[in-house]
Amino acid sequence: MLQLMLAVVLGGVVAVLWLPLLSELICLFAQRREVAASDSSTVESPRLLFLVAAHDEELLIARCVRSLMEMTYPATHRRVIVIADNCSDATATLAREQGADCFERTDPTLPGKPRAIDWALKQIDLRLWDACVIVDADSTVAKTFALGLAKLAPLNDIVFQPNNGVHNEFENWLTRLGGLLGRCRFQVIYPLKQSAGLNCPISNGMGIGTNLLMRDGWRSYSITEDTELYAIYTEAGVTMRHAGAADLFSQESRSLQEGATQRRRWIAGRLRILREWAPRLLRSPNIGWRQKLDALVELALPAPVLHLVVVIAVTSAALMLVRGKLGLWIAYLAIVSLSAIVFNTLTAIWRHPQPWRTASSFLMLPVYAVWRLVVILGTLVTMRDTTWRRTSRGPSGVGSVVPMTEPRS
Repeated sequence: MLQLMLAVVLGGVVAVLWLPLLSELICLFAQRREVAASDSSTVESPRLLFLVAAHDEELLIARCVRSLMEMTYPATHRRVIVIADNCSDATATLAREQGADCFERTDPTLPGKPRAIDWALKQIDLRLWDACVIVDADSTVAKTFALGLAKLAPLNDIVFQPNNGVHNEFENWLTRLGGLLGRCRFQVIYPLKQSAGLNCPISNGMGIGTNLLMRDGWRSYSITEDTELYAIYTEAGVTMRHAGAADLFSQESRSLQEGATQRRRWIAGRLRILREWAPRLLRSPNIGWRQKLDALVELALPAPVLHLVVVIAVTSAALMLVRGKLGLWIAYLAIVSLSAIVFNTLTAIWRHPQPWRTASSFLMLPVYAVWRLVVILGTLVTMRDTTWRRTSRGPSGVGSVVPMTEPRS
């Protein structure tokens, strides 16, 4: 009886582990014809409003604003605004020196990026713009970034997400793993979702059509506002597209210690959003069962490394504690659940500009996996602590970047 109960528990875990694979298989069998890109010669360029929320970002803000001001795009159809939120340094001065407009906000009782964005949007006539693009202060964009976004026009009634690359991807093994994860998502997974008509999750660089903002206002004030907005807009049936021709780059944490604060915030925020929004997504009359499954996978399933750790644990328990063929089948199915992750990773490495050096970073995977488990356990212990803590920043000189849209040589 004990073995049977253990087999049922392990089988349930395996069923959950299979959800990402099932979601990707559904995408493969539900592919649609791509929406035709706008012809820039016949369609007027969308009017783009860029917002950069910055709290004491004097180290990186100039580089961020400079990249936005140097985009190849009509100056009359874009505006860059930096929101200097409760700053005690030279963020506002440096932003203005680079040519951006700057809104200075002082409200220590309501700090944080979501509150700052909401405050700024209320001061802007959104009727003058087609979409608002939210860019983190530690980011830079490619010169063709706005042109890539414009290919999705009209933008007024959709949400969209550009490619997120890593500025310092080639710095060390940790930044290489972070860069590879991004390439898996934006080069492999997001195009697959888009071709199947499923919503693409949003993060840094996300754009929101102004018709949505004028109708509903800014809708998230959590510590992981991008994930919450993904749940909110998906539940409402709003289209969320991938801007595959637009590249944005952010700085990846150089050390495990630097990355711990950020990942604790992400994990705590995602767990809260899953608890609040999973029932709403399942009940939503605005989306079909494929989108419901995919959204739950996005919100609930662990990162690829943690998925691997769980598979190892389940396989070991099945082989050691469940006798006969039942244990073998549980172990086999657990291992097969990794097939989508393996395929995505191999595809991203094949397209990578430095495939062999990136593959060698997997030698540090055991260290990374143990660190992620420690971070998760620490997050679960302190779940009620929702205080926003600033991620450590490094200097701006991080070397060259390779656009995700650039083919492998």
